[in-house]
Amino acid sequence: MNKKDPFIDGFLNGKPDIFNKLYTESFPAVQRYIVSRGGSKATAEDIFHNALVILFVKLKNEELQIQSFKNYLFTVCKNLWRRECSQNRVTNLPSTPLIDEAVDLAKFSIEQKQWDLYQEKLKELSENCRKLLLLSFKKITYKEIVKVFNYASETVARQRVFKCKSRLTKLIKKDSRYLRLKP
Repeated sequence: MNKKDPFIDGFLNGKPDIFNKLYTESFPAVQRYIVSRGGSKATAEDIFHNALVILFVKLKNEELQIQSFKNYLFTVCKNLWRRECSQNRVTNLPSTPLIDEAVDLAKFSIEQKQWDLYQEKLKELSENCRKLLLLSFKKITYKEIVKVFNYASETVARQRVFKCKSRLTKLIKKDSRYLRLKP
């Protein structure tokens, strides 16, 4: 974490002007994202508050390299929303166990660290590999990838995607954090 960043220092020290800026500049994007995906404004507020708490705890307890506080906050919100959506919630059933909030936050923290490791290692790949993987992860067809990269065939595109995924996997598995974060 960059201790000299006045925005992060203000956030950690609870300065009202920083929180006002977060709510006026960052919350609307989070709200749009969640509402456009079937959520409500109240859910967006809950997720935004949880993200602020998580980010506060991470900044207090860990050394983070954050290039953009607002982008990082938005990513945490997106990940919380994804978790919210992926949980199948059944209401009014007494046999449904309640998840302890501390356990839930611990799981999120691990997932966030896994995401951070993935993002860090993705940046270590060549620009060409990153672009290729991002297209592949977006489910762009090999036919389209051939056009974008001017490859000779779909087979070449498949091979390149495979090689880039293999490089990324090796980079992640070589990192000492991998075994601690492995599910």
